[in-house]
Amino acid sequence: MANILIAEDERAINDLIKLNLSLVGHKCEQVFDGAAALERALSGEHDLVILDVMLPELSGFEITAEGENILR
Repeated sequence: MANILIAEDERAINDLIKLNLSLVGHKCEQVFDGAAALERALSGEHDLVILDVMLPELSGFEITAEGENILR
């Protein structure tokens, strides 16, 4: 199954997403702020990133833009 990064600052929502994805066999990693999300997303270890737009430190939009700049 897929290796999924969940970037969501609301712990209850993050946990619920992880629970449901884990139940169907996916491996999930949780992060709770934008800086951690960017670092882990750029590691290349994940098949999918579920990215909240409103995160502390860096927004989902900033993370996406930074990732695009690095990948160019």
